[in-house]
Amino acid sequence: PHNFSTSIFYPEILQAEPEDVLLQPLSLSVWFSGAVPRHLVHSNIPIEITVSLNEKYTLFTVPVIEIASQRSREPHPHPSNKSVVSDQYDSRSMSDDTPISFLPLLATFDHLDSFHWAELSGTIQSWLVALEDTMTPEWTWGRDTFWYAFVAANPDFPGGKWVFWNPRIPLEGQFIEEWV
Repeated sequence: PHNFSTSIFYPEILQAEPEDVLLQPLSLSVWFSGAVPRHLVHSNIPIEITVSLNEKYTLFTVPVIEIASQRSREPHPHPSNKSVVSDQYDSRSMSDDTPISFLPLLATFDHLDSFHWAELSGTIQSWLVALEDTMTPEWTWGRDTFWYAFVAANPDFPGGKWVFWNPRIPLEGQFIEEWV
């Protein structure tokens, strides 16, 4: 017998063209409760992940799964433990190992496509506002990286049309200050 876990997600959408929208990426974390007895493991344990999309959308888009393994000797915290989740980016835990969820860029990233840049700037913005301590080098680097991606998505900024960004990200840094 197999154990299955199923969830339905509704990704955020981003206006791409007047008549089109882009489904925003979902970050998915899978962990396993309990430990497998060593004598049962003779090689890698296969895990199957399936993403399905309603058939009426499959003419326009396809889901792409990208997997990165996280190695840890510690058991993964259960998400119902609120203190662990809320302290995920606590400044005391920041280090050179701060996970940067948007790197490396997807192989399908097209640096000539402003919609890819818009998607990237949105992802960077989410990562950045999750960091609580704005005095860390990681936050400053993230802020500058956000502005590079934002301007690549909105090259007419501050003129033309552009989406509003989270007000927790100030219009600061050498690049953006020189740009505006």
